[in-house]
Amino acid sequence: MRAEIRRLHNRLGVTSIYVTHDQVEAMTLADRIVVMNEGRIEQVGTPMELFMNPANIFVAGFLGSPPMNQMKGVVTETGVEIDGVAIAVDGNLTAQVGRKVIVGIRPEHVSLSAEPGTTALPIALDLVEPLGSEALLHAQNGNHQLVFKTETHGSIEHLSGVKDVHVHASMVKLFDADSGEAIAL
Repeated sequence: MRAEIRRLHNRLGVTSIYVTHDQVEAMTLADRIVVMNEGRIEQVGTPMELFMNPANIFVAGFLGSPPMNQMKGVVTETGVEIDGVAIAVDGNLTAQVGRKVIVGIRPEHVSLSAEPGTTALPIALDLVEPLGSEALLHAQNGNHQLVFKTETHGSIEHLSGVKDVHVHASMVKLFDADSGEAIAL
């Protein structure tokens, strides 16, 4: 149905306003999305702009399936500290040192192996949820309930021993802990 609506929209070349509560539908059909919360506009942009650079924790939690993981942290000179674990972040953080933040990491923006530019986030794996070509890793880090997405490559046996995920510094998003607004890096 979504593909038919999208094809019709493309063929007619007209401006349409489509209202939905379904974020997958919005991401699939829209050229631009207006995310609203209790009658207030939270952010306007293309689906990928909103997905990659949410303006606040509401948008970060609304777009994406599963939604962006959000953890409490504190800014350091080189990144953030989450429950004693240092995670590197791209950007100049000198003026932000000591600031309490919400650290946002999209479920699909991690790797299971160390790569250049990544730091390890230790996890306690609770459940591997196979979805065919992908699996969801339900885990904890301290008091944070987290979900990560990874490829299965046809098997899930190798996923049962996962003890950490590797986060690329450029994919970490920071939000002010009090206001929930994104922090420009």
